[in-house]
Order: sequence, then C-alpha cells, then structure tokens
Amino acid sequence: MKDKVFFKSDTSAQIIILSGFVIAIIVLGMGTVLYSAANSGQQTSILQSDRAYNIFENIREEYGIALMVSSEKGEIDPFNVSNTTIILEFEDRMKTIVESHGFVLNFTRHEYFSDRKRGSVNILFTDGKKVFNDTVIYCLVTGRIIYDTISPGNITDLEAGTYPWCEGDGVVWLNWTAVGDDDYDDDTSADKYEVRYSNSLIENLADFENATLWGFLYGVLKNGSEENRFVYDIDPGTWHFAIRVYDEAGNPSNISNTNHTEPSGWAPEIYNITANNETSTFTKDDLYQPNLFAKKGDNVTIQFQVIDRDEDDNVTISLMVRNRTLLPSGSWDNGDWFEGHNWSMSNYSDEILSYHNITEINESWDYYFNLTDNSSCEKIRSDPLGAPGYYYWIEKFI
Repeated sequence: MKDKVFFKSDTSAQIIILSGFVIAIIVLGMGTVLYSAANSGQQTSILQSDRAYNIFENIREEYGIALMVSSEKGEIDPFNVSNTTIILEFEDRMKTIVESHGFVLNFTRHEYFSDRKRGSVNILFTDGKKVFNDTVIYCLVTGRIIYDTISPGNITDLEAGTYPWCEGDGVVWLNWTAVGDDDYDDDTSADKYEVRYSNSLIENLADFENATLWGFLYGVLKNGSEENRFVYDIDPGTWHFAIRVYDEAGNPSNISNTNHTEPSGWAPEIYNITANNETSTFTKDDLYQPNLFAKKGDNVTIQFQVIDRDEDDNVTISLMVRNRTLLPSGSWDNGDWFEGHNWSMSNYSDEILSYHNITEINESWDYYFNLTDNSSCEKIRSDPLGAPGYYYWIEKFI
C-alpha cells in the first residue's frame, strides 16, 4: 500500500477512518475477485487466490496501525481488556466485510511484549481454496511489521576509563569490540548503542533499565571493529557503565559486561547572574536578565554565584568589563576590555558575590566572566559561552 494513515491519539474517529480506508481497499479487491470468478475458467482460481493474498497483506499491514494507536506507541498493552476498544472494533469490522464475501478471517494468540514495545497476533485468512495463516510481529512505536527477529550480538569486553585529556566536562572513554546485526555476522553492523550508567553495579536487565540513560550512540562499526567512544556531562564520582545493542528492526541484545570509572574534571560554572539598578524604580530589567536597561544616574550591582562540581578545586573569577560608549562608532571588536574585579576562593557553593563599581551610570557597559580552577588541567569557562565575542550588557535607557 502506498498511502498509510498515522494517528496521534486513540479516538473513535480515528478507528472509523482507519477501518474505512482498509475496507475500501478490501471491497475493491473483492469486487475484482468476484468479477474475475464470473468471467474466466481455471485461471480464476489462481487470480482469486492472488487477490485474496493481496487482501491478506493489506489487513496485516493496517492491523499494525491499529495496534500503534491502541497501544499509544507501545506504552500500554493494546490487548488488555481496558485498552482493546480500537483493536476489537478493527477486527470486528474486518471480519464482517470479509465474511460477507464468503471469505474467512480470524485473529488469535494476541501477545504484548512491553520490554521491546512489540505486539504479535496470528491472522488467518482463507478464500476457500488457499489458507493464509501467519503470526505477525509488530513494532508498536511505528506500527510496522517486523521481519527480522534475530537479536544482535552481545558486547562482552566493555572497558571504561577516565578521559585523559582536558577538553570537555565529565568525560568518560568507552572501548569495546563491535558486534554484528544478527548474532555475530562477520560482515554486518548493528544500528545503535544504548548507554546507561549507575553508581551501583549493573548486573541484569532490571538494573540496566533502572540506571541513568546517557543516550544512544550511532554510526556503528562492523562486527569485529574496535569502538572508541566518549560520553560527557557525567557528574563526579565512580560510575558503572553498560551498553545494549540494537539492530535496525529494534531487536536488542543482552546487556554488556559492566565496567566502572571516574569521569574527567569539570570547569567551574557561574549561575544566578543578575544586574540590578539599585537607585531606580525602573522595572524593565527583569525581562532581559542578566542584561539591564538602566536610567542615567543609577547605581548598578552585578551579582552571581559559582559552583565547581569537583568540589576540592580553588576557583578564580574575573569580571571583565568595557565602556561601550568609548568604542569607535560601528566598532564591536574585542578590545577595550579590562578586569573590573577578581575573586579567588575555595568555599563558594552558597556565597553570592557582588560587584558595585558601576555607579551613577551615564554610559552603556558590557561585561562577561572568566572562571579558572587550579586542577591539573586548569579548566576554564567563559560566560556567556563564546565570550568575549558574546557578552552581557547594561544599556543606558534614558
């Protein structure tokens, strides 16, 4: 079938449209079968069976759409008695139409596989000469038939290590041997890897599903190739990592062996940045924070907080400022910045830091922050990201 109808929610209107769509195809096909039966001899039996098989194929494909809608894309059991309205209506309509033309249609052995978001059903269809009987497995997320049911191979040699270089925050290096799409086929590759991590051992599938999902890795190499991947933004601590492999049909492998490590360090971070015009009742500032519109003569205070997830690092904070009014007309280069203030501290987690030196404002100012820790990498972060090309501003409004 060239045209498929997909639905976002499970309403009676949707199943009516769905059923009507399939019924129109089936009736058209049956009309051709009956016309052929009246106008040809032995060839009629072959033609009739061919048409019947096409009808059977249509029913198989559209049943998947009904399952997708009924299961809310695999989130609930479409065959549970409280969720079967769509499926039962679809089956009843199909049976009524098919049987009214002298054919037999039956649906049996319904099963729901929650861990893989799949459903299966046995569909029997006969035109009186040939019997088409098939147990069909569906991906409930897409509504499509799954033809490949063989799981990919299992990763057995996963290694995890601390990222040895200084780029990035909380980076972990992962290494393993790629496996094949269908149980170690030599010249195949799987589709994607699911990476999870936990502060406790991952010993079975339940542990894996309860672990934190880092995400999926794509661009899978062929079976037997060495995979070197990096995951990032992992908080400090000792973490256990495991991987599950998926093929294009959505078949998952068993979970890999588990390996543990600590991530690389984090650069210090700045947050809760505000610029406040203390001497004015002008309230337009809240909309643009940490940027500020200020009146001439206002006193401006810049406040912020700092955190370093590595906890034991000393942090140096530099507030860089410039008087934009003094820049040549049309010039937005990165010159004319100077250090307005410098803080160096180790106990910074709850402290609010302030800069009060922009007083009786009569010009427009720009500012940004540089933060550096005293780790072996001397991790650096600028805020806003991309400074000094990007910066915060205090604009004289009146």
